[in-house]
Amino acid sequence: MNITLPRIIRHQLRRQLAIFLGALLACVTFQVRAANLETVKIQLDLKTTIGQISRDFLGFGYETSAVAQANYFNSKNAALIQLYRNLSSQGLIRIGGNVSDHTQYVPDGVPVVHSDTGVTIINKTNLADLAGFCRATGWKVMWGLNLGTGSKAEAVAEALAVSAALGNHLQSFEIGNEVDLHGGYAGDNHDYDSYHSNYLAYKSAIRSVLPQAAFSGPDVAGNIGWLKSFAGTESKDIKLLTHHYYRTGARTPEATIENLLKRDVGWDSRMAQLQRISADSGVLFRINEVNSFYGGGKPDVSDTFASALWCLDYMFVLASYGCDGVNMETDINHMAWISHYSPIVHNAAMQCSACPEYYGILAFAQSGHGDLLKVNLNKGDINLSAYATKDDQGVISLTVINQDLTQGAELEIRQPDGCGKPEAFRLTAPSVESKDQVTFGGAEVSAQGKWQPKSPLKVPVKTGIARLNVPKASAVLVRWRQNQSNTSMPNLNTAHQK
Repeated sequence: MNITLPRIIRHQLRRQLAIFLGALLACVTFQVRAANLETVKIQLDLKTTIGQISRDFLGFGYETSAVAQANYFNSKNAALIQLYRNLSSQGLIRIGGNVSDHTQYVPDGVPVVHSDTGVTIINKTNLADLAGFCRATGWKVMWGLNLGTGSKAEAVAEALAVSAALGNHLQSFEIGNEVDLHGGYAGDNHDYDSYHSNYLAYKSAIRSVLPQAAFSGPDVAGNIGWLKSFAGTESKDIKLLTHHYYRTGARTPEATIENLLKRDVGWDSRMAQLQRISADSGVLFRINEVNSFYGGGKPDVSDTFASALWCLDYMFVLASYGCDGVNMETDINHMAWISHYSPIVHNAAMQCSACPEYYGILAFAQSGHGDLLKVNLNKGDINLSAYATKDDQGVISLTVINQDLTQGAELEIRQPDGCGKPEAFRLTAPSVESKDQVTFGGAEVSAQGKWQPKSPLKVPVKTGIARLNVPKASAVLVRWRQNQSNTSMPNLNTAHQK
């Protein structure tokens, strides 16, 4: 029998069928999602402090050629100043790199960012501009001197000029870059003793005109033996021990998102050695040149959201080993182009903007200071890490980083004793390969460098357990106020600067 239903009835039936199918699909999707969520249990130990994170932990690293750029480091670069201020009011800028061993200071010369011969020229105006930038941000400078192609006399002249310009914004000098790769320099044998002899000669010459000059070093690429020897002889006359890190080379097959987001167990072993050397010598250590892959980073890897997750976790790993701080390599490299891994980039007009990696640093800035607390983490095989801090305002912060590319996590966080209700801010992007639309606290960094997070997410607490999910390839910051009465939580984007 062929029955023709009225049009309105057919429409209603189709609508009901669509609703039914939609509900069925949602149910199936929920089951798939639920099956793909790993339950992770977290408990903060507020009584156990495993380390301290200083206010100047964060930093950027530049080749010396960045200083020769007009209109970059100066007091009028409002966007760059704001990008720094978002992070801290007292960080550390490292000026050095390969270019520092091919730099000439010519007081009244014409600045040269990079020449055919590889020589960079900076002048007194460049230094004055850098000083103005430091005054505007509150940051200090670790300055690398030319041990590769210069002379003691030239190093002394440069040190005098840098000291005069920066004043109390000069943190320390370094002599030579990646000295373990270049040995004694200037034709000397490639051995530690030759290098150290030259280092002492340069230091003595500089101290003859700058008696209070502070030094850091040895700035090794990876030779832990050289660093240990340097610590043994220079521990009473050194500001910081310095070491570099890159996961691997940008052109190697291992330079992938998957490998970047895996824990580098070999580096953990190196960090344990650095921690012991630091404890034995009584000198703090800093990883003062670091980013994903050396050689300027790998496009479509180093410039994606994966870099934000990697660097956020990496900085907490450093802090957990007692590291004094980190300088994320930034801007123009020794090959005269802006590295793919740079957290801050600029165009031809020197307009600066934040890249994905910057958001990882931004997330760390909101919680990465004060007491580093012990975290008890119960998880399966998911690639997820968690770190907790307590600042001097009684704010407890838990940062959970899910670097897993296939699994989300359902967090069950035991409510810390004596704390108020938690709030959360997410670090997320459309995908791990995203190069834009990255947000932290629901907000992007504006073209003017400003960041204003949206209202925090309220985290439900039931029977003493706070619950929220962390999707794959994302992170979340959860905060509580300890011993909360009627005092409100400090604003996220200003609390770290107080």
